[in-house]
Amino acid sequence: MYVMVALASIVAGIIHVVPWATGRFDNWAAWWGFGHILLGVTAAGAVFRDMGGGDYIVWLGNPLAVVAYAAIFIGLRTFAYPDGSNRLILAAALVAATPLFFSVRIEELGFRVGYLSSLRALFDLAIVLTAIRLARRESLHTAWIVVALFAPTVPLFVARSWSAYHGDIGTSLTGMKHGLGAWLTVLPISFIMFRGVSLLTMDAERGHQALSALLERDPLTNAYNRAGFDRRLARWRGGGAVLMIDLDHFKPLNDRCGHAVGDAALVALVRATSAALPKGGRVFRWGGDEFVCVLPDADQAGADATAAAIAVRYAHAMTGIAPPDLPVALSIGTAIGTLDHIADLIVAADRDMYVVKQRNRTETLVAQRSVSEMHPVIDLISHTQHG
Repeated sequence: MYVMVALASIVAGIIHVVPWATGRFDNWAAWWGFGHILLGVTAAGAVFRDMGGGDYIVWLGNPLAVVAYAAIFIGLRTFAYPDGSNRLILAAALVAATPLFFSVRIEELGFRVGYLSSLRALFDLAIVLTAIRLARRESLHTAWIVVALFAPTVPLFVARSWSAYHGDIGTSLTGMKHGLGAWLTVLPISFIMFRGVSLLTMDAERGHQALSALLERDPLTNAYNRAGFDRRLARWRGGGAVLMIDLDHFKPLNDRCGHAVGDAALVALVRATSAALPKGGRVFRWGGDEFVCVLPDADQAGADATAAAIAVRYAHAMTGIAPPDLPVALSIGTAIGTLDHIADLIVAADRDMYVVKQRNRTETLVAQRSVSEMHPVIDLISHTQHG
């Protein structure tokens, strides 16, 4: 079993270290990979020690085992928090490894096994807690695989530590054939052999999520695009509302101020919309300066309140983007009905949006005309009129 652990750990470590060395993986792979390589080396050292190796194997191997445990945990922690610092963890591991430099006699095997098992239980518990946070924070389902592979070894290592301190280990690790001590050695090893590549599954899922986000998100505004809409189509059932949003005077804004200002207006709209949407609402870039919002379970009052909140937030955001003399407004159409026929609701909301847009244009023209009447135009006399 120890030979199998050594081979499995070293192979798992190489699988991580080689891609890291070629730049395909980030630093988490180096920590995780080198940690497993060290773990494999220390497992092989236990075999050589029982085959008659010198005390130097014990003197060096046991402290390296503590470093290996810490490195594996740091690998997962770096995967979860790439910008976090690991100095305190490394310092704590080195301090924890210090007593093992002074314990090499065969009579002290129980102490060493108990001490290492206690540390291993602590590191495995830390890995379990970190994986649970990852699963909840990033919705990584494969993080639960890590939890399933590391959680059982926590009580097993605690039990092994208790057994070792009470003299059930004997004088040989690899020669145990029966008894509680043997079972408490075999059971953790069974999990250790299979969990070396578990972090690769998490990285693959995270990469899949990132790729899906690129495919489903508009790169400028970060709103969902048509692909994101199609993927969520099957989730919408029951009553709800659809909003169709269009930016008024977007072309004059682009022509007068440039596309950078136009882009800023689009981003401002999505931010204003996202902040105003009720729980469960989603915003999609439908094309150009048109956006669709889906509001599950919303009625007419809720849709109108959301539309008003979006307009207010957008107008406030545009005060620092658009020139003061350029009208800034939104045309928002609404439609209420069953989301099972959402295509019909989008058509209805689009139709309502154009009614609102026409009304906005009329009101703008009236406002402009009233302003011009306050300042009547003076007719200039041409040269020909002088006679």
